[in-house]
Formats: sequence, structure tokens, C-alpha cells
Amino acid sequence: MTDLDPQTREPTVRPVPAISFAIPYFHNVGYLLEAVESVRAQTVTDWELIVVDDAGPEPAREQVEATLDPRIIYVRNDENLGLARNWNECIRLSRASLVTVLHGDDRLLPAYGRRVLAAAAAHPQAAAVFTDVVVIGPDGAPTTTMSDLGKRLVRRAAHDHDVVGDHGLAGLLTGNYILCPTLCMRKSVIGPDPFDPRWRFVPDLDFTVRQLLAGRTLHSIREPLLEYRRHDTSQTSALTSDASRFEEELAFSQWAADQAAALGWKRATRAGRWRILARAH
Repeated sequence: MTDLDPQTREPTVRPVPAISFAIPYFHNVGYLLEAVESVRAQTVTDWELIVVDDAGPEPAREQVEATLDPRIIYVRNDENLGLARNWNECIRLSRASLVTVLHGDDRLLPAYGRRVLAAAAAHPQAAAVFTDVVVIGPDGAPTTTMSDLGKRLVRRAAHDHDVVGDHGLAGLLTGNYILCPTLCMRKSVIGPDPFDPRWRFVPDLDFTVRQLLAGRTLHSIREPLLEYRRHDTSQTSALTSDASRFEEELAFSQWAADQAAALGWKRATRAGRWRILARAH
């Protein structure tokens, strides 16, 4: 298949892999290399990995290319695109029909690729499939935060299931339990620019909410297949220097509740309104 080479942007001919992994990178080379190695440790081998450096302060081309793995490509943006636009660039540069945007500080577990590929094949109508996670701290050891404990209170089926419609949206607005780097997205459904750059902090929640509002399905794999790192040096934490994050979350909740109300989705509307009150408090 003829496509654009991510490094040169010139036409090239390479076999299209079964799945693309793309890492939006800004800084923390050590964490990035752990993420890269977690891709290389997958039990499936038909993949590509594109590291998209968003003109960050710690270029890592030499370290990434030292793997000598031809399936891995490093790209550095000419200018900083910002969180959501760089995620979209990851989608754009990926060649497979299924793509996972793995954050540069997280780690996939070895069975992730095999499980999401099987689920995507079994549920071809799903816009994306996603998995449970193990939360880890800066040192890579398992940990738990109050936020993660709160998400466990959201009522969900204990087995693999579809998230769809009013009920599914109400759950997401009650507690956003879909963590973005677990999403394996179907490009033909989500389009080339699925992440809205008007949101600095919630482009991932906006993405999943809009899929459900559009009548699409997200398929849940109830198995922890990604290690999600909580730490103070993440890009989101760096952006949170004042109350603007909470103001944005309130604005998003208002928008989501209004959209749900327009569809007559009573559960999701209530959940969105409740979220507004809780965030305001």
C-alpha cells in the first residue's frame, strides 16, 4: 500500500500492520522508553509504533532509534501542536485501521494487542474498544488515588460489555472510567481529527462522550491490560497551574448535559447536572 512516510512525509510502500501504536511525546525520556519497550513486548508482532515528539524539551530520537526495530518510527513536529492536536497527529500518521494512542508515561501489558484486536474483530460496529488498567505511581509500583477509588463506584457489568446510549453516557458523566491510552480506535468511524483542541484538559472525555451522543458503541474489555501512571510531572499536571482545569470541566459538563437533554436522555442529563454541582462544590 502506498502511504506517507511519517519521517519524510513522502510516498512510501510498506505493509499495513494489524494495529498502530502512536505515542504523543513531550518530555520524560525514561518513561517514554518504558512505553516503547511495552509495545515491543506485545504477544502480537504485526504492529507499527510512531513516536510523535511535540517539539518538546527532551528530544529522544537517538534513544528510540537505538532499539533498531524497523517497526518503530520517531517524528518530531516543527512546532508545538498542543495536547489534542498532537493526539490527532498521532491518528493521522498511523496507517492501520485500528490505532491506540499510548501516552508516553504509561505501559501496555503484553496481552493488550491480542485482546483488543480480537475484540475489535468480534464487535465491528464499535468505534473503539478499551480495557481496564492497573494504576501505578512514579516508580512503577501499583498505587491507588482517591480519583481511582471514586471511579470504582460507577456501576458497570463485571464482564466484557458494550457502552452505549443514555445508560452508558450516564456512567461516563458520573465517573470517567475510560482512560484514554487504553482506547483502540477504529479510524474509519472516528475520522481524522477525533480530539477537539478547544479542550485543554478533557479532550479524551469529550471524545468518548461524543461517540455515545452520535449513537456509536464503545466496547469494554474488563481486564487490566495497561499500567496507567499517576505522577506530578505529567503533561496534564504541568498544564494545571490554576483553577482553569476545573472551570473547563464545569463547562464541559454543562455542554454534555445540554446535549443529552436534547436527545431526551434523562439519565445522562441528570448525571451531567450532578457533575456540575459536584465540581462547583
